[in-house]
Amino acid sequence: MAVDGDSFRGYIDATAAAGFDSVSLWAFHLMFAGAGAVDAVRASGLKVEAVEATIGWTGGPSDAVTAEIDGLIATGSDLGARIIGAACLGPIDDTGAAAAGLASVAERAAEADMLIALEFLPWTGVPSLAAANELVLASGSDSATVLLDTFHWIRQPGGPDLDVLRSLPGDRIAYVQLCDPSDAADMPVDQIENEAMHGRQAPGAGLVDYAAIWDALEHIGSDPFVAAEVFSDQLAAQGASSMAQAVHDACRSVLPR
Repeated sequence: MAVDGDSFRGYIDATAAAGFDSVSLWAFHLMFAGAGAVDAVRASGLKVEAVEATIGWTGGPSDAVTAEIDGLIATGSDLGARIIGAACLGPIDDTGAAAAGLASVAERAAEADMLIALEFLPWTGVPSLAAANELVLASGSDSATVLLDTFHWIRQPGGPDLDVLRSLPGDRIAYVQLCDPSDAADMPVDQIENEAMHGRQAPGAGLVDYAAIWDALEHIGSDPFVAAEVFSDQLAAQGASSMAQAVHDACRSVLPR
């Protein structure tokens, strides 16, 4: 979660060397990495597809929300990104206000020809694909879409929901993140966040049915940006180059042929 200029450049260079051709960036990493961070990304040859994440919108529109999204839009536009990630990190007390807040950031993104991709997190007020889709619909914005993270796909209440996925319009899923949970066992919701931030596995561990996901996405005509998101203390301990190569090769193994 913490980077400086040297470590950030190391991560970016390792990512490019492993064979990735594009990335999503956390905006605060660019801030922590300081001067030269954007130049390091450009020098790597990696295309920036997404910038993450807007989180202040859940209480409704406000000046602070506008400032947050405008900063992300500026960063994304500078790097050529087309997607801004969105997330709810806690409970939602007022669904109407949250929908209005999501609409407000989606409208700002649309003005810059960008999309908002809302990620569902099982321990929050947007715990499932169905909940994320409902909030996107409530926002009324064509620029609000859904991010499907395969870890959260498995850990969402009730588990994977192919019926919901296959019922969506194809452009609803703009972004897919690849990773596997640590094991197949059900986990209490109060433990999922810790697993999500420390104990994910690279995709292909056998816990996510990627073939079923790709089939569903093809069924609805979706063509999302696909990225890795593997938070793993075990892999990180091996160093950036080793982790990047392992994650790249694992992603390749589960992508549709």
